[in-house]
Amino acid sequence: MYHLLKKDLAYKIAAVFLAFLLWFYVTNLQNPTIDRTLTVPLSYQGLKEGLVTSERTQSIDIKIKGPRSVINPLTPKDIRALVDLSQAKLGESSFSIDLSLPPGVQLVSIKPASIQLQIDAVLERQLAIKVKTINAAAPGYSSYTPVITPSRVVVKGAQQVLESLDAAQVTIDLNQTRENLLLNLPVNLVDKNGNTVPEYSLEINPKTVQVFVPVIQNIPTKTVPIKPSLVGTPKQDWRVARVVLEPETVKITGPYERLSKIDHVLTGPIDITGIQEDLMIQVALTTPEGVSLLYEPAVKVLVQVEQGPVTRDIKGVPVTAVNVPAGSKAELKPGKIDLTIQGARKEIENLSDKDIKAMVDLADLKQDVYQLEVKIEIPSIIQVLKVDPSKVEVKIAPAN
Repeated sequence: MYHLLKKDLAYKIAAVFLAFLLWFYVTNLQNPTIDRTLTVPLSYQGLKEGLVTSERTQSIDIKIKGPRSVINPLTPKDIRALVDLSQAKLGESSFSIDLSLPPGVQLVSIKPASIQLQIDAVLERQLAIKVKTINAAAPGYSSYTPVITPSRVVVKGAQQVLESLDAAQVTIDLNQTRENLLLNLPVNLVDKNGNTVPEYSLEINPKTVQVFVPVIQNIPTKTVPIKPSLVGTPKQDWRVARVVLEPETVKITGPYERLSKIDHVLTGPIDITGIQEDLMIQVALTTPEGVSLLYEPAVKVLVQVEQGPVTRDIKGVPVTAVNVPAGSKAELKPGKIDLTIQGARKEIENLSDKDIKAMVDLADLKQDVYQLEVKIEIPSIIQVLKVDPSKVEVKIAPAN
């Protein structure tokens, strides 16, 4: 057997080698190695809560090579390009790209080779909504100040981007309208250079707002303040501290002679009977006779209450003479007075006898009889309403 294998061994080796060359030639002729460039979407993962990135690169270009039968069927979905942000810290950093290729595929080049990102803290900012109006109402009609609900939005995103913002904005197209407009409009963000900020870079809440635009024929109008119509009184020892309205004014229309006689519009009745906490309520307006409201806003009214002052009578406060002339003595009639004071309940309840001083000042006086004003020293947050009597008789006599 060995002799059979050894016989013509050189020819046999040459035949195998030629067969291999033929196979290699045929294989490469039918399935050659080729290059191909693909644009692959870039994914990001692992960014810690409370951090956000600047504008991200969305895709990369890669050049790959391999057998034609493997390369040609490939799509961008068959290749995964990932940036790991789990170690990201505040500031600007460069991040490598983790590329996963199918078997038999080799990477030739990648552009860009790494990703530069600015890492910022996630913050929130409130912005008032501004209105941009395009076109105009129909001839003979006028549009008035829009009512936006809500009037502000909360924007969440990178600190650097937030600081560049100027305002939130909605755009109203009047488009020759002859009637009031009630629109739900998207909110856009505008930076300090007047440029629109891309929506994907920030989170807006809410993304749309309701906008009411009053549109009426050109007839006489007047803007008047809105006043609250309060009914009842707060709980005993409580009082109304302030009333805040939104909006504070409304436009009315009608004949000139009627408009000239109206200086305000009242809300509907607001019952504050027995309240001891702030009251937030939404009410309608009462339309004055002979005029019309340009529009009827739902008025938000905040009634803030606080504990009212309490009074207290203090009997028998001793009166002291100060700056008595040398070698003299002072006799006071009466030697005690009564006080009526007022202040916050807590301050009145905590007031002690040592906090109150009643005195007459004898500086620069000679021995004689005087009617002198009683001066009261008391904490400044407490008001003295009454001193009884307000003057006392003082007799300055020799000390012996």
